[in-house]
Amino acid sequence: MSIQYENRQAPEGVNVTRHNPVLHLLKLLAAAVVFIVVLVIVLNLLGAKIARTVPFEVETALMDRVDHSFSDPGTPPGLQAYLYELSERVGENLQIPEEMEMQVHYDSENEFNAYATLGGNVVFYRGLLKSMPHENALAMVVAHELAHVIHRDPIAGLGGGMSSMLAVAALTGTAGGGAVAKVLTTTGTITQLSFSREMESAADRAALVAIQKTYGHIAGADELFKVLQIEKEREGESWTAGFSSTHPQDASRIEAIARMAKENEWPTTGPLTPLPDEFTEWLGGAGQ
Repeated sequence: MSIQYENRQAPEGVNVTRHNPVLHLLKLLAAAVVFIVVLVIVLNLLGAKIARTVPFEVETALMDRVDHSFSDPGTPPGLQAYLYELSERVGENLQIPEEMEMQVHYDSENEFNAYATLGGNVVFYRGLLKSMPHENALAMVVAHELAHVIHRDPIAGLGGGMSSMLAVAALTGTAGGGAVAKVLTTTGTITQLSFSREMESAADRAALVAIQKTYGHIAGADELFKVLQIEKEREGESWTAGFSSTHPQDASRIEAIARMAKENEWPTTGPLTPLPDEFTEWLGGAGQ
């Protein structure tokens, strides 16, 4: 019995995949991107929620270790006293917890902005203050920023941001220790914590309640957003980008104020309180 062997040729293309390798790679990359985005969002929300449970005194102690001064050394005493008095007056109607101590600061930079950051620090820029038509509009800004502190938005923003950053660092192999230290020491990160639009809307609502209780009406509360619209048209988006980047659109905020006033039957007209006679002089003397 003889055995015969036949050396058959392999079918043509047997070593060639039937799938497009480039398309397959793109699908894997897309899945990885979706996974990272979802993970970052989840960790951001979780980090923010956990951060809000941190005692306020810990938050204050953290800021004490940051080598940064929020106030201009040449701030006119009269301006500093007025901003503090206004924040105290409006704060009485915001139900500020006893353990929270607000620190009001003035920055002479010609920027249309104000922000709240860790440790109860609230900063108002000259560019914003000089555009205020009356105290009622300024009080709305003050109440809005104080509400961020009360809602623990600064620490939530930091906690969510750090959680997201560490997740990305772990996934990409970037060392996290130096990045965390940078978050805690870089002025730009500490002072420019961005809040979500939900946080901004909640701060608007709390501020409006305080304005109504302070003045007995909400007349002038929407002037901030009208001024912002005017400044956008006159100076361009870049000058006001710091204030408007994470905030809801001005028109929607004006509509929300009108809607809230109608729902609560609040007066929308009433006497507007003028700014102090020395207000313009203070701003001029604090820097051009």
